[in-house]
Amino acid sequence: MATIKDVAKAAGVSTATVSRVIHNDSSVKPATYKSVLDVINKLNYTPNVLARQLRTQKTKTVIVIVPNIRNTFFSDIIFGIENCARKHNYQILIADMHGQPDIEDYYYQAIQERMIDGIISLSANVAKSLIEQISDQYPVVVACQYLENYNIPNVTIDNNKAATAMTEYLMKLNHNDIVFISGPVEMTLYRDRMNGFLSATASAGIPLDLEYVRYGDASVQSGYVQMKEFLDSRKPFSAVFAAGDMMAIGALRALQEAGLEIPKDCSVAGFDDIELSQFVDPPLTTVHQPCYQIGETAFKKLLKLMNKQQIEAFHNVLDFSIVTRDSSAKKGE
Repeated sequence: MATIKDVAKAAGVSTATVSRVIHNDSSVKPATYKSVLDVINKLNYTPNVLARQLRTQKTKTVIVIVPNIRNTFFSDIIFGIENCARKHNYQILIADMHGQPDIEDYYYQAIQERMIDGIISLSANVAKSLIEQISDQYPVVVACQYLENYNIPNVTIDNNKAATAMTEYLMKLNHNDIVFISGPVEMTLYRDRMNGFLSATASAGIPLDLEYVRYGDASVQSGYVQMKEFLDSRKPFSAVFAAGDMMAIGALRALQEAGLEIPKDCSVAGFDDIELSQFVDPPLTTVHQPCYQIGETAFKKLLKLMNKQQIEAFHNVLDFSIVTRDSSAKKGE
């Protein structure tokens, strides 16, 4: 089996140059890069990953913890993380929680055992004491959720402010009886979105009726079921705001099955602006957030932590926007 020394000798360069070629170092001259790469292919040389790990104490592996991989909202965030990781010769492993917090605990233990180099959590569902204890010693970044009172680097939008803005948009369309469908409130991002909705309605002087607030698991099926159950109550309403596009799409289906015309009889709004939201009928009004940028920023922040470099900003709060489509209109129009 060829070694790095064999490659260096055959290419007429140092082992350090071979190493830079393997790691796609841009400082290597193109001619030298090609020459070394030709020798690597000719000798069928494979870098000894285990030896490198023992030498550098790095696995070059990052875990991305996802609450539920079936929710397509997370796919663009993962794409941003993955693209950035690849440029820096890291691989990512996806840990799907399936809604089970114990899975997240397991991966925080894994980083303590140096099985991985860092964690990007899209959940932050573990106890505050545990995640702060781990982040004090190991590279951890939280994405999608703003942890204001946590001493942990994170990247997100202001979910509370975004939900407030969407609620205010619906109220400007004369919708004062709005059904709000939430994801699991034990997750900070859904709790923030619900608080944004409640804050906006309270500021407008709309009395709180908890029957208009529904809880589910952020899936299409959950949105469908929660909407059906509310329809059975026969309470008056003219708009539905779901805290995730998947739930909004499920609610849309339930409304249409009930014979309601969207948006003539009822406006519907979602959150996240997943790709499917623009292809449902009618296309969904929603909150857009820069998912790819969230993922990319999260990995860059984690990379600095893994390299023991200082990060410029502890909290990165990115911009959001309200995307209006055909699922919303003025009440009665």
